[in-house]
Amino acid sequence: MNPTGPRKARRLAAAVAITAAALTPTTQTAHADGRPAGVLLACAGTVAASYAPGLTYAPKATSVTSRAVVGCPLSTDNRFASAAFGGDSAGALSCLLGPASGTLTFHWGGNKGEGKSSPRHGDHNDHGDTTSTASIRSLAAVRPNGNIVTVSTGTITDGVFKGAAVVTEVTLLASQQAACLTPEGLTSASGPTTVTITRV
Repeated sequence: MNPTGPRKARRLAAAVAITAAALTPTTQTAHADGRPAGVLLACAGTVAASYAPGLTYAPKATSVTSRAVVGCPLSTDNRFASAAFGGDSAGALSCLLGPASGTLTFHWGGNKGEGKSSPRHGDHNDHGDTTSTASIRSLAAVRPNGNIVTVSTGTITDGVFKGAAVVTEVTLLASQQAACLTPEGLTSASGPTTVTITRV
């Protein structure tokens, strides 16, 4: 009897199993509540912004203050089912486009208290912290059907979801752009907004 036969067979079987596992395609699953894998929150609502000085079609240094309210219908934690957020940014802006950078502060679920520590990627702490601070930068402004859509991206630097990526999208409706032709420019605007927070 050749004792090396069974050993060779076992090694061959192990090699086949490892190869099969390596070649098996992996799929990205969704959360049970319907969110794509990796998405922590997906929210939508309305935003109001003010511009100083008012926006015209000529780019110039401009400060922007924004305030928004959104709902997050797929949240499984009622502390994160809605948010009020806002912030300040600045850049060389016009009514058409322009890069800007700044910060946003999110007050989730209407609770504006400050927590003592910052959980990572959606792990909540024991202090009731439902505030997040994000550093953002404008990515693009496009104009489908006359509307101006500005997309900004950034990272949550403090609070709940610290380290996660955040993307906001704001739409300035075409009907509001007539003010861009006036000497004062467009000093305020409102429209729909979305917020998506994902794991990095």
